[in-house]
Amino acid sequence: MASVPLHNSKKASEPPAIARPRALIVLTRKPWLAILILAVVAGAALRFADLGSNEMSADEAATWAAAAAPSVAQVIALQKKLNAGKLAVHDVLLHGWIAMFGDGIRALRSLSALLGTIAIVLVFWVARELLTPACDCAAAGDTVKRGADLAAAIAALIFAVNLVTIKYSRELRMYPLMLSLLLAQVGFFIRASRRGGFVNYVAAGMLADAAIATNLSATLIFGTEGLWLLCLLARSGFRPLASESRRAWKVAIALALAGAAFAPVLLEEWRTGSAAVGRGVLGWIQRPPLWEPFALFNKATGTFAFPVLAALAAYGAIRGWRVARDAAAFALVWMWTPVIVLMIVSYAVAPALAERYVLSCFVPMFFLAALGICELGSSRTLGLALAAAAALSIGHVYSFMRKPHDIQWREATAIALKNLAPGATLSTRPAYAVEVVRYYLPPAERERAQRGGDPAIVLVEERGRGAAPHTAVNQKFPVTIARLRGVAVLKR
Repeated sequence: MASVPLHNSKKASEPPAIARPRALIVLTRKPWLAILILAVVAGAALRFADLGSNEMSADEAATWAAAAAPSVAQVIALQKKLNAGKLAVHDVLLHGWIAMFGDGIRALRSLSALLGTIAIVLVFWVARELLTPACDCAAAGDTVKRGADLAAAIAALIFAVNLVTIKYSRELRMYPLMLSLLLAQVGFFIRASRRGGFVNYVAAGMLADAAIATNLSATLIFGTEGLWLLCLLARSGFRPLASESRRAWKVAIALALAGAAFAPVLLEEWRTGSAAVGRGVLGWIQRPPLWEPFALFNKATGTFAFPVLAALAAYGAIRGWRVARDAAAFALVWMWTPVIVLMIVSYAVAPALAERYVLSCFVPMFFLAALGICELGSSRTLGLALAAAAALSIGHVYSFMRKPHDIQWREATAIALKNLAPGATLSTRPAYAVEVVRYYLPPAERERAQRGGDPAIVLVEERGRGAAPHTAVNQKFPVTIARLRGVAVLKR
């Protein structure tokens, strides 16, 4: 990889008469460290703040229902029913978390917030690995190392304050774990393809398996890495004796062995997932228009922040092609390959392009934007560009957070229970939402919430991915007890 002479602010001479704390001196001499600390602190605050403000969703409740089972074996069994097409890696982890911290909504979501905060540090590490020269770090010049650290810290800060990474870190789902595992896997993949090393090969393979076990959408990373390995092999003429080609072959073998070891489990999960798709679990995803790959990044990063981030990323890709070609090229492959693959699947098989399935693709966009910021020129211009990107991103977060996006399941459940006759049951439409009603019912009353049966009261979701015309339900349950945000309480 080419050296990266990224712009870095000059060290200011320190007035001898002014004594400053050692920590302040370190941060002044290492601005990247100050930015990284800011990224972690700000990112953690945005992820942990007021975690209980939104009510539990039906999807979150399915995760809670599996993780709250009495034993690990029961967690695994329930997870197959409630979250088809996924292994129970996240739910087993959450099971242990519940044992330590309980199953209050804040405690449950704090695991995702923690994983989302860890991802900030992983973004820094991955970006630094991309920009670190292939030679040993000790042999790299100070300017190159400082430039790589600065760009990596800026990428971490943009990631930390962006809504698309924050909102999934505030939900009780497996996506923050999947993203953290994918980031760790990509970091070891980069190390293995550029430096080799047995530990790097093994870690790249094992972490790929772990990410896929968390959510099958993680298999998309193989498209990115497979295409990149082909590029490396083509560049070296597929010669096994060339060092770059030899490392690429070893990485490919490591990933293939990891995939083969995991294949029986993976095939079973694919079968289960395909059956679930056939039952319509992805029916909420609409076939994307042809411009969706661009609209996806626009919607995720914000109407006002996107033009700025997109311009910086484009400039970073252009400049990076000159000063850090491998880093820029890999980022572009990582950013677009999974999105394009899901576009093809959406038109050839069934709609499958959803923001949550391509979460890792936003990381290379932020990396390229950071590279563009570092290549702007003076320290003042760099600071203004970073401040603008961060401020617009936080503005998008604020705009999103100040509006309610949840469904009032808690209030609806309380009203339904108050109107439920002794011995009668209640249900939900869609049926899978019954788990969120069970969560909000007192433990002694949870068995009264049933899937199917002959309920006296039904809670009908009217907003969200479970919303659908309920003409038949309205005919069977003509009396409206209450209509709340996103849900109606009906009875016979």
